[in-house]
Amino acid sequence: MNDGVSVVVPTYEAWPVLHRTLAAVVADCDLLDVPYEVLAVDNESGPEFREQAGRFAQRHPQVRFIWREGLRGRHFQPGASRNIGIDQARYPCLVFLDADCIPGPDLIRAYRQATRADATTVFVGHRVFVAPSHVDPERIAADRRVLEALEPVASISNYGKTVERRLPELAALAGHPRPYDVMYACDMAMHRDCVGTLRFAPVFDGSWGYEDIELGYRLHRAGRRFAYLPEAYVYHQENGSLSAEERANGRRRNFAIAEDLIDDFAAYRRGIDRVGAVPTAE
Repeated sequence: MNDGVSVVVPTYEAWPVLHRTLAAVVADCDLLDVPYEVLAVDNESGPEFREQAGRFAQRHPQVRFIWREGLRGRHFQPGASRNIGIDQARYPCLVFLDADCIPGPDLIRAYRQATRADATTVFVGHRVFVAPSHVDPERIAADRRVLEALEPVASISNYGKTVERRLPELAALAGHPRPYDVMYACDMAMHRDCVGTLRFAPVFDGSWGYEDIELGYRLHRAGRRFAYLPEAYVYHQENGSLSAEERANGRRRNFAIAEDLIDDFAAYRRGIDRVGAVPTAE
């Protein structure tokens, strides 16, 4: 298929959070003039989640749940889930969102147009941090202004800050010495030809962090470019799927892996002015 959008979303439990994201994705994709699909790759959620997800998919046939099994309790595997989504995607525009990231109203359209015009660039957006647990998914799908009206929150994933800590680097991405260092897979897109045969490294799965930056490093070495689309922002839902302690412990583990795989990674991180650039000691 020469045109169309495949949205890839790793999932595990927390159906209300995912419901808000999927409702918005489907509403936005329905406005496109091209075919689309949503690939929700699940890391062995339980029966209640499956029942709710199944009912949603029945109402929205473009949403396809891919149920992984045999994970032996290792449910946090975003890289492996995204790889499955890439391999099973039918359409050339690959949009990556995390389950807790509700797309801004122009995100899908912007990513589709950008990847159609340029198949060699990775496109990234930014995050707006909100707590929308009281907002009905269908209200969000119909009008994203209900999220704009919410007060921003200090996010664990943003190291306690309310404003996206990468914004200064994103705004200057064209001249960034390491543009892949701000490539977060919770909100990015690329043409299928851009990623080619490259995939997320499975060694990072099981712990939080850096699997996206390491893939970005290999894309960079393969000659891919990176561009920031300000209109491609997401509303990041504070949901507590990982505690601050779990995130910190996983980050220390994965930072060491990234240091082994990315040239001068730790040295570069220690030299930049970004909140949380380097993990804190235990």
